[in-house]
Amino acid sequence: MAGYFSDGNMNECLRSLGNLESKLNDIYKTMGSLSNRVDELEKELKELKDQANYMKFFSNYRDWASMFIQALTKKLGGVDNWRDAEMGLYYRNRNERLTKEESDCVERLMNLLKEDKDIGLNLTDIKLLLEVRDTSNILFHKNNQTSRDAEMELGTYPVPDNLKIYKPPLKKAFKAMSKWRSS
Repeated sequence: MAGYFSDGNMNECLRSLGNLESKLNDIYKTMGSLSNRVDELEKELKELKDQANYMKFFSNYRDWASMFIQALTKKLGGVDNWRDAEMGLYYRNRNERLTKEESDCVERLMNLLKEDKDIGLNLTDIKLLLEVRDTSNILFHKNNQTSRDAEMELGTYPVPDNLKIYKPPLKKAFKAMSKWRSS
């Protein structure tokens, strides 16, 4: 361009400036597109980190929630009482009528929680602890997956090398379940 100025060739200079402007516009568009893509990738990365933290949280605390529920079951007088209390909470949360046994066990649970006021547990806390236990299981188990779907997926799903040793016994287990259930 400097050569065009010294020669006095203004038309060539203007054409060169036009080309330069066009190239700069292309670069700005590309940069805008890249900026948008970087924003999308940052959003996706945040979602993946959140999902990983979600899974880590529930996998770390599921066992503790389960252990607490086992201790609570013992304090309630056994599995039958806990089942009635748990079913009562389930129906109560859905505003449905409880059986007498369920109602009695929920009442017993509330009284048990009130005994230890310094701990401060209530039915909402119990509901949340059940969610910790159950959500963790849901994260790692595909709901509504048939055994046939699971078996087929086992054959096509990419499995890390260190986990491939589990595939043969799982295939045999699916075969056994299919045979035993058809008898």
